[in-house]
Amino acid sequence: MYYPLYQLAPIRLATVLAGLFVAWIFTIFPYPITEHSRLRKNLGSSFYLLANYYSVAHETLKVRLSGKQGDIASKRSPGRRLDKARHKIYTKCNILLSDLRAQSVFVKYDIPVGGKFPAEQYERIVGLLQDTLNFMALIATTSATFADLHDDEEGSRWLKDFRRIITEANLTSQAVTSVLTLLSAAIVNKQALPPYVRLPEPFTLTKRLDELDSDVLSVRHIAEPGYASFACIQIVTKNLTDEMKELLAAVKELVGELDFSYHIVSATNESSDQLEGTLTYTKERKRTGLADIKD
Repeated sequence: MYYPLYQLAPIRLATVLAGLFVAWIFTIFPYPITEHSRLRKNLGSSFYLLANYYSVAHETLKVRLSGKQGDIASKRSPGRRLDKARHKIYTKCNILLSDLRAQSVFVKYDIPVGGKFPAEQYERIVGLLQDTLNFMALIATTSATFADLHDDEEGSRWLKDFRRIITEANLTSQAVTSVLTLLSAAIVNKQALPPYVRLPEPFTLTKRLDELDSDVLSVRHIAEPGYASFACIQIVTKNLTDEMKELLAAVKELVGELDFSYHIVSATNESSDQLEGTLTYTKERKRTGLADIKD
């Protein structure tokens, strides 16, 4: 006994559609693993990877400035190991950011469980992360010139003064790593940021130049080795600080910020001519934005 094709085809089609519907139901329930939660967790992971990359780039710059990177051709030299680790993390960051951009497209077709999902804010943060990664990579690439300054035993007076300045200078700050790690934990754990998070200020050489020679960074020495690299790092560091400020503001808008401030309220006793100052302390705990980050 068999069914004709015009009867069998609709039955098979209905069976396939029913199976797809059941699979779709059990994809969301009883445990909601949606594109929303994956996008949030991957965004937090990208902040963590970016912090790791900046830490390696910071150490690379310090090694090159101090001339301790060793023979770059040797696999066991500090400079070679740092370059290998930096390139590996850079590749991971780019792959994860590409996945985030792809997930932000699919999230539009997901069911908004728990409220409207802030897709626009996520896309803006991903764009800022990509710009920040590019600035960090530019700092690491440009600093390769500083390693050549230590190979030159003899040089002009300008080169000796310039080498002494950049060796003693802290062109970058590890505070960036701490801030990025904090932002990663806030997004992954869906917790508000602590109050008064501070970003490092861009490095300036004003005081140091006054002590040594203010003519070292004059435009007359623009053709000297290392001058262009130093100027590029100074500009990129300023842009990196601006990107970090925008990232911090975007994450605050997404997860909120705790507020432990105390407010003083004065009360007046109407039965007395004198003003009695009664201090009342009120504690506010602000967690705005947490509703937007729900999966």
